[in-house]
Amino acid sequence: MRPGDLSVVEITRFLEGLPQRYLQLFPRDAIYRHVRLARDIHPDEVHLSLERGGDAVWSLAVATLDKPFLFSNICGVLSSFGMNIIRGHALTNPNGLVLDVFQFTDDERFLELNRDAQQQVLQVLEDVVSGRADVAARLRPREQGVLHVKGAPRFPPVVRADNQASGRYTIVDIVATNALGLLYRISRVISRHGCDVDLVLIATEGEKAIDVFHITKGGSKLTEAEQQALTSDLHRTLEGSL
Repeated sequence: MRPGDLSVVEITRFLEGLPQRYLQLFPRDAIYRHVRLARDIHPDEVHLSLERGGDAVWSLAVATLDKPFLFSNICGVLSSFGMNIIRGHALTNPNGLVLDVFQFTDDERFLELNRDAQQQVLQVLEDVVSGRADVAARLRPREQGVLHVKGAPRFPPVVRADNQASGRYTIVDIVATNALGLLYRISRVISRHGCDVDLVLIATEGEKAIDVFHITKGGSKLTEAEQQALTSDLHRTLEGSL
């Protein structure tokens, strides 16, 4: 069933070093698309794919060589277009190839109502990931335009780090008030602490956001001191955003 344009060697080279759960997370056709996306990639390149799936959920795949703040920058760009991120996967192989895959909804129907909107989103993503554009500057007008309704329910942030639930990752559970750019701010703090995001599970209950990050630092779980420093910084960031 292997497509004729993909060799066994190319597929094997792509898969080697990725976590085994990658083969469980994505169907065969998606894996073949990812192999093609990562083909012939150079350090200054960003390869992108944007597709609409069932239930009005869009899928974004980003293949590039490892770059600082990659995950948070992608989150920031999607938020700047009003997208609602529902899941994110960050996968890295030993050759420095990074594959980030996001599922999101377009609640404002930007991609449907605007001509060439998909190309615009992809161009902004390429500019931000490659360092030619500042994602914070893109987010600022939206953040300034958000109206906080007086008396709306707010949730004091809760941040917990756990090394026992997974054999490979430190798991960080975060409960906070849902807000524009929340995932961007959280993942930026995680990146500043030198941690790598491997998987994010995202859920919302009304105005409450529940985010679960699977992270490592230097390929290992965080020490107790590193966990304490990270959770304290996340608390300060989230409290400042309320």
